[in-house]
Order: sequence, then structure tokens, then C-alpha cells
Amino acid sequence: MTDHPPVTAEYMRGWGKHTHGSPLYAHFVEVVARDPELIRVINRIENRPPPNMLFAAVQYLLMGGTDSELARFYPSLTPDPRPFEDVDALFTDFVISHEEEIVEMGRARYTQTNECRRCVALLPMVMNAPFDSFHLIDLGTSAGLNLAIDRYHYRLGSQEWGPGSPVLLEAESMGADPKLRDIELLSRVGLDLNPIDPADPAERTWLEALIWPEHAARRDRLRAALKLVGGLPVRFVAGDAVTTLGDVLAGLPEDEPAVVMNSFSFAQFTEEQRQRVEEIAAEARSFRPVHRVSMEFPGKADDWPRLITDDGSGRREIGKAHPHGEWIELYARP
Repeated sequence: MTDHPPVTAEYMRGWGKHTHGSPLYAHFVEVVARDPELIRVINRIENRPPPNMLFAAVQYLLMGGTDSELARFYPSLTPDPRPFEDVDALFTDFVISHEEEIVEMGRARYTQTNECRRCVALLPMVMNAPFDSFHLIDLGTSAGLNLAIDRYHYRLGSQEWGPGSPVLLEAESMGADPKLRDIELLSRVGLDLNPIDPADPAERTWLEALIWPEHAARRDRLRAALKLVGGLPVRFVAGDAVTTLGDVLAGLPEDEPAVVMNSFSFAQFTEEQRQRVEEIAAEARSFRPVHRVSMEFPGKADDWPRLITDDGSGRREIGKAHPHGEWIELYARP
């Protein structure tokens, strides 16, 4: 995990660009940015990004039954949320009065958003691998929802793919059509500092708390996907990917190929750790085919996540996507 810079008003407003579709959180960004006491609290949060952790911790406490008038402003908690004009003092008082609980969650928990609709972007990259059967390894897997990539049903622009499934993933395809084909997963392995048991009620609540309050469809999709992945043979491995990935790759049956993917987890890696992941994958290619798949922001706050693949011949950017999988744009048929 990287050390994050001190949170300032400028930092908060910059992060606020990521509050896609959440007027409530966009409002809270300004509340925090204007209040030195809230800036003080958020700077006590250890894990990153601090704004995600703060807002998720508040929503988690409200979802868990913490009594507060603040809950009446959350579309996730009431069918008739109140207007923002009356929320500032309530939010500020709630954060200050629950400061130690929030700080503890910011130490013990992580931003482990499992938006399975990101699979609409991961799927074309996985299918870009030069093999039909392979082991799938997910870095920063959270509850492992991306490891069910072949069990969802997809509508990507005019194309449709996948089995009958309780989870339908739809996205606009703005570029070249992806090349969709049959694949077979030989195993599903998720690496995470803190793997989440999809059957644990408290962990499920944390994942829901990470979803913006207005995003009801994402919350419904999460619940359906958690139920689906709970019935799959997923192997979770706890620990830093830099220390676990090599052993996982070495422990797979001899010569069988692997796809190693990451999405929105590298923000919690140092540059050295990111480089080491690529070195581990390259080293493993001496005894098995390894295909790398990555969906991450390029580093500019106002840009879109890039879709990167590498079969050992070099990193190749094949497209970009909405961070929640609303659309994908492939530059050319991968």
C-alpha cells in the first residue's frame, strides 16, 4: 500500500470528480473541503483513498442501525430522501461523534469495491489470451466477483454472450466490437490483503456501503453476484500479491496457462510493487504461458481507465472503459 498525500480542500475537490452519479457525495465533498475539523478526521484515515473510506464508513454505520437523522438523506436507506439544504451540520456532527469508529474502519478495512459490471471490459481482454482453457488469478479480488467472469450474461452493444445467469451485464460498445468466444476456467484464485467471504453478512454490508447511495442498480447487481460467486469453487489467498503471486503461479499444474488480471487495485500498490508484479508474471513464463490483463486509471484524475494486455511480447493498450462498466471503447478488434 502506498502512503497517500495529506488531504486538503484541493485534494477533496479533485477527488470529487469521481463521484459519478452521486449528488449526495458531491455535496459532502464540499462539506468536507470547507471544514478544517473534517479535514483533520479524514487525515487520520490510514487506508486509501481516504474520501472513499470516510463516506463508506459513515454509510456502513447508518446501514448497521446507528441511529441518526442523517440516514434520512440517503437514497440507499429511505425511499424519500430529504433535500441537501439541511444535511451539512448533521453530517459534520455524525463524523465528529463517530470519529474513532471511522478511523478504526479506515485502518482495518479497505476500498474493495466489487463492481462486477467491470467484467464487460475485462472479458474482451481475457478473451484476447491465446488459449481457450486457463487458470484465472485476480489481484485485489475482494469477494471474488470478477472470478465469475464466465458465469455472467453479457450484452455488449449489439453482441450477446454467456450462459443463462441471474446477473446480466450490459454496456455500450463505442469502438470496435469485441471478439467473444468460448472459454474454460480451470481454476479461480483471488489474491487480496483482506479477502472477503461473500457469505459473511458484515462483509456484504461493507461492500454495499462502498457503493454510492444513489446507485440502486449497482447494489442489486452486487447482491445477485455475491450469491452467484458464493456457489463457485473460488480459492482465496490472503496476503500482498507481491509475496503470494509467485507461489500461486508455481503451484498450478505444470504447463497449464494462466491469466492474471487486476482492476482498480494498483492504486494501492507502490510503483515498485506494480513493477514487481510484472516481473513475477515474466518469470513465470519460463514454465507456463501467462497472459496479463489490467484495467486501471492512467494517473490523470480526469481520464478514463485504460485496458492493457500483455502476453509476454509487451504491454498493449487495447481500449478504455467507464470505471463502472457503463461503456467500453476498443481501439481495434483484440
